[in-house]
Amino acid sequence: MTTFNERQLVALVQENLPYDTRLFQQLITPYLPLLKGYCAKLLNNQPDAEDVVQEIIIKILTQLKNFKWSVSFKAWLFKIAHNECINKIRSRRWDTIEQNEEYLENLVADESNHEDLATALSSLMVDLSFADRNIMLLRYRTDLEFQEIADICNLKLSAVKMRHKRVIEFLKGQLKE
Repeated sequence: MTTFNERQLVALVQENLPYDTRLFQQLITPYLPLLKGYCAKLLNNQPDAEDVVQEIIIKILTQLKNFKWSVSFKAWLFKIAHNECINKIRSRRWDTIEQNEEYLENLVADESNHEDLATALSSLMVDLSFADRNIMLLRYRTDLEFQEIADICNLKLSAVKMRHKRVIEFLKGQLKE
């Protein structure tokens, strides 16, 4: 089996869709664990995350012909994931997107003993606003750059960096307690 870099693979997939999906599978497979984890953490619901990942794959399959390299493939992929997660939340009519930052003052850390730092951070992430949790997941779970995150979230770069810094300070404070 020949190995292609991402750019070559995207070009080949674009040429061969919709009739040959083998290369599409090769392109998308490395991202599936990241997508599943991102959606599960963002939605706080595994079954919904699995549904959304399927929707993402379908959307990528149908939209890949139009993909241009103005952003990285990974950033484009997670922009679609971000939008699909928002659509899922809207379809369930949840009011999870908080418009203020009061949760930072009102949030009390879980008093139970955490086995490790990852467990502690995971439990604190659930209590973050949708926007803050999204920024943290895109940064640390998918290793995207701040500019790519800003593009995905339709925020200014400075806003993403400030929210990131504020959440890091908040998490550090909660972990010290």
